[in-house]
Amino acid sequence: MIHSIVNYPEYASRQRVPSSVFISHQGCIPIYRKSFYQRLGKFGTVNYVVVHGSAPKGSDLILASPPYDFQNIKVNNLEGRFAGRSWIWQPVVWRVLRGEFQAVVIGDEIKFLSNLAVAVIMTFRRRPVILWGFGYHQYHVVQESLLARISAHVAVYLKSLMYRFSSGYLVYTESGQKVLQNLPVPPKRIRVLKNTVDTEREAEFRALVSAEPIEDCYSGVGVRADSIKLTYFGRFQRAKCIDLLIKYARRCADRKLPVDVIIFGQGSEESRLHAMADGLSNVVFHTHDDMKLARALRISAAIVVPGFLGLAITHGFAHGVPTLTRLGQLHSPEIEYLHDKVNGLLLPESQDAFFDALDNFVGDRGLQERLAEGARQSAHSVDMTNMARTFHELVCECLATSGDSSKPRLAASCTAS
Repeated sequence: MIHSIVNYPEYASRQRVPSSVFISHQGCIPIYRKSFYQRLGKFGTVNYVVVHGSAPKGSDLILASPPYDFQNIKVNNLEGRFAGRSWIWQPVVWRVLRGEFQAVVIGDEIKFLSNLAVAVIMTFRRRPVILWGFGYHQYHVVQESLLARISAHVAVYLKSLMYRFSSGYLVYTESGQKVLQNLPVPPKRIRVLKNTVDTEREAEFRALVSAEPIEDCYSGVGVRADSIKLTYFGRFQRAKCIDLLIKYARRCADRKLPVDVIIFGQGSEESRLHAMADGLSNVVFHTHDDMKLARALRISAAIVVPGFLGLAITHGFAHGVPTLTRLGQLHSPEIEYLHDKVNGLLLPESQDAFFDALDNFVGDRGLQERLAEGARQSAHSVDMTNMARTFHELVCECLATSGDSSKPRLAASCTAS
């Protein structure tokens, strides 16, 4: 049985030089990953080295600001397009080729060509290659050109090979685990991470703003005291369908309904969304700020993400705020954490039905309170410390069973019965 290495002191005593493990995921360090990498760095028995550069074009990911309290390598990502797809190269392959790392953890997005090269090098050296991702293909876009369709099929084939030869897979949810287990040749080891933001840190923000006069929250965020507040935060991307929330705010203004919409974020849709909200006094915009967002969530009845919902769910749990989204949308795996009518709502897809359902929520104080309680209870089901521990244990298990003859001590160091 694999034990948490942080509770296994023999590992540190036997390990003269900790193994170095290369991590390349998403090509950058999003704001919600900084705390996770900090936790990994505190285990001490493995040197995790995070490779990062700029956010991939079109992703609108909000990057974490330095300094970073963990080992990292800053690179200039080289990005281009070919055959209708984006391709990214991180110039770190030479360091892998020189044998600097005993294992690698990489995302399974095929667009990172450098990760494919890293996987091939490590496989030939019989060192662990661990994948980290959804466990299934997230996007199902019909490609227009023949060349684009061919490249999509090639990507699917390459991904299936990566699954087959990987030492392990760190998957976000149980559904992703089931998909992987049903493959003809599944990864050797699969662990469910239960992907989350730093809910413990968010709980601290919640405690800080709870001690403030509530009037300061209203004025600090820029909303009325006597309104129902609905909050969106995240990337400004078309897939998020934020425009529907602004249209709903206009509908409420026209009908004299006391609803304020609070929007945090940035991205490619920013100008269009601001133009849509022009003249609406019940819509306020803010760039990301932890304390200001915590104040907004303290006074909000719900987080509303009309499309492509992800980690906002777990963020809301930490603040005791339910999440509302629409059925029929492409969502990230974290949608599994939303239980309809328990800690959030899955609302109809069509605009009119969506608006009517929002009206019902806004007008039902009892429903708001029940869902808020459900969100508070759900906060116990996701924990970044457990996520980091699961990650670390799989890495150590793969190192312990590695075929790399240069590090025979790992088997004794990483396992216990």
